Amino acid sequence: MAEAEGIGAPSLDANIKDVKGTMDGERPPMSQIEELKQAIEPIKLKYGHYLTQLRPWREFLRVSKPEGDIQQRLQANLTHFQINYAVVFLLQMVIAITMNPSALVVICVLGLVWLAFLKKNDDPTWEVSVGGMQLGKTQRWMVLTACTAIVLLCTVGQLFFSTAFFCAILVMLHGILHPVPEHNFGDVINDVI
Repeated sequence: MAEAEGIGAPSLDANIKDVKGTMDGERPPMSQIEELKQAIEPIKLKYGHYLTQLRPWREFLRVSKPEGDIQQRLQANLTHFQINYAVVFLLQMVIAITMNPSALVVICVLGLVWLAFLKKNDDPTWEVSVGGMQLGKTQRWMVLTACTAIVLLCTVGQLFFSTAFFCAILVMLHGILHPVPEHNFGDVINDVI
């Protein structure tokens, strides 16, 4: 019987010795979508609580004529609807960028440059020297970040600032025209007194 074990498939002990790695109880991603979800999960855990502060859009869209309480309305609405205002700004930026082909091209090219950089920067044998000085991993990050900021400011800066200005005007108008939220009304009165 001992000879039969040696002739057939390798023994179980040999297979166990070949298995390497840690078992942490986590199932590895089976598709790129699962891999993306797994990559986004830490961001969701860290910043997801902000989305819970998003106010209902029906409540957000209510407006009324101010009756001498402009300052109270602004103070209450700016704090109460701050996440809604951020969403409005992001939507305006996305619309402005998609409607401006040059900005869209610049952002796509920068995305590709960053994708290539991130792959190349992980290579331990990649050496970059500027003026005879070797740049480390962190310095390469800083150089590309500075270059990206300059390119974005030169090409998309006007679009960004005009969108930010337009959004600021909308936020001010909304803050003045929206009535003070009911549950914040007592807090605002106490702050004024």
